[in-house]
Amino acid sequence: MILPFGILACLIVIVLLGTLFLLYPVTRSQKVSTVPGLEPSSDSDGNIPDIQSAGSMTEFLDKLHKEFGPIASFWIEKEFVVSIASPQLFKEVSHLFGRPVSLFKSYEPLIGSQSIQFKNGPDGQQLRKLHDRSYTQAKVVSQMAVLQEITEELLKTWTKMATTQEHVPLGMHMSAVVMKSVTRFAFGEYFKDEKALIAFRKDYDFCFRAMENALVEGPMKPGSDRDIRFKEGIQRLKNITREVIQRRKQEEISPEDHIFIDVLMENYTDEDMIFADVISYLTGGAHTTSFFMTWALYFLATHEDMQDKLYAEVTKYYKGGPITWDMIKNMTYLDNVMKETLRFSRLVPIAARVFSHDSQLGGHVIPKNTPIITSIGTLLSDKNLWKDPEIFNPDRFNERPPPYAFEPFGFAGKRKCPGYRLSEIEANIFLVLTIKQFKVALVPGQVVKNLYGLVTKPADEIWVTVQERN
Repeated sequence: MILPFGILACLIVIVLLGTLFLLYPVTRSQKVSTVPGLEPSSDSDGNIPDIQSAGSMTEFLDKLHKEFGPIASFWIEKEFVVSIASPQLFKEVSHLFGRPVSLFKSYEPLIGSQSIQFKNGPDGQQLRKLHDRSYTQAKVVSQMAVLQEITEELLKTWTKMATTQEHVPLGMHMSAVVMKSVTRFAFGEYFKDEKALIAFRKDYDFCFRAMENALVEGPMKPGSDRDIRFKEGIQRLKNITREVIQRRKQEEISPEDHIFIDVLMENYTDEDMIFADVISYLTGGAHTTSFFMTWALYFLATHEDMQDKLYAEVTKYYKGGPITWDMIKNMTYLDNVMKETLRFSRLVPIAARVFSHDSQLGGHVIPKNTPIITSIGTLLSDKNLWKDPEIFNPDRFNERPPPYAFEPFGFAGKRKCPGYRLSEIEANIFLVLTIKQFKVALVPGQVVKNLYGLVTKPADEIWVTVQERN
């Protein structure tokens, strides 16, 4: 039986968190904490029935915090969980680097046991500093021409579609353009070859979907058709990664031109470790950025006045040719649209951290190893922090939000999304070029609903039309 997509997404988050809490157990027989919250609604499942009834973990946390305030507790099976949703409480955990490694445990067959996702403590911090060298502001800005080239390739297709009034599948196209951008930025010219990119993406997409299905349907049966196809796909991905490594070794590349794959090659001797972090960063970056761009253009397509206002700003600062960082910095309304898209979509609604020792949080004692959910999505729609949070309004960012009230890419312990600069600049370039050339409208008759998971996505494909300007 095929599960409805909303239930599937909800179950994926529940299974991930259930695995997480099994590895960080606090049993009900213990005096756990004074944090207010729910009692288990099921002896065996804790509050899982309540999460399913709410529709998603994000919507469950919204209700939980509405009832119990900014710090609240609940149970996954027999495990105690704390969720926080206030700027002050976010600040109190901002020093934490460690997170429950089991949050990604179910994806281990895909990303590998040596992935940075499983690294905490000094080793994890050192690796994170190493990786961050590839995602500095200067590195991202130096690749703006490549990002612009990739966007312009897509817009050539849209020009043809505008002529025939063909409907544009927004999510599908955003996924394709982001996959091109992420692979070119992190792994170099190898993926400029369209055939190489298609081959890589085909196996990656299959393996990623297989992991999501396994979360709901159970592990792949050894020797089954799906298991065999998955292992073959992983092997092909590894082979392609080896080819990229060999090509980079043969090229004469100056240290200042080193990209992500070069940094890994310099510091890792084990190719399996390189592959693990290659897939980890691809998994973390491609999905988030593609839905970020999808939501941004959808909101503009449904707010013609805002699209016109952005068009006026874009044409004021950009007359054609290469887009520069200075141009983008001058586009304050564009920046507001980006920020409001992140807030309104609640793009990454939850994250998790863990205390390695007994600690205080919000005046309550939190036992060590208790998973702490940072309910980012709940905070981004809090009426105490945002006026009319249910309305899409970029102008709200004319004023700076309170500290820790707006942290859509995370914040804690130097574990903010490493690719956030790349994601933001890629989205900026895409919107500048798109809005300058096209007027975008939503195909009538669609009902677009949020599907909350680890990343918030549209429940169904969004279809738009594009019309050439002047």
